[in-house]
Amino acid sequence: MPDYDPLDESDEGEGQEDEEEFRHELSEDERESVEADLEDLDSMRTVFEPQGAKGVVIACTECGSNHYYGWELLRESLEHMLDTGEPRVHEPAYQPKEDDYVVWDYGTGYVDALSDAGLESGPRVEVTSCGWCETPVEPHFAFCPKCGRPMAVLRLYRELLDRGIDERDVRAILLRAGFEPFS
Repeated sequence: MPDYDPLDESDEGEGQEDEEEFRHELSEDERESVEADLEDLDSMRTVFEPQGAKGVVIACTECGSNHYYGWELLRESLEHMLDTGEPRVHEPAYQPKEDDYVVWDYGTGYVDALSDAGLESGPRVEVTSCGWCETPVEPHFAFCPKCGRPMAVLRLYRELLDRGIDERDVRAILLRAGFEPFS
């Protein structure tokens, strides 16, 4: 049997039968469950990633161990399951810090409680630079990497402006609340 050459286009199409043999169609219930998991994952990521969580930890009923998934890794795995009907095999996280991950059941319960209380998280108020030192910041940063000031006050400032409160009033409210002025 000749060696397989991935750059040889004449081999295209070979092996597709093998892929189809291993493809497992999800039942309607299984598909709905995976789609619900994707929605839960997105909600948890929206809530917990800005707080520094790197992903979720899921207690495996089969092996009894905890499995640590980064946000993207689990999303890709669930999407793969929708496409192929099979979970994607992945390498276990190398010495994960347990505190960096949200327990799946806790996270879904927390997000459900927010929803039940009418506090569903909408789109995050975007901050692109520090209001004090002008250092560029990533959307998920809680603090400025240069001066260490909290980005939450800037998000609150923008949210109050978006709700129609006059800028001068917003700045006065933030000062009375104990926040230092920013540019």
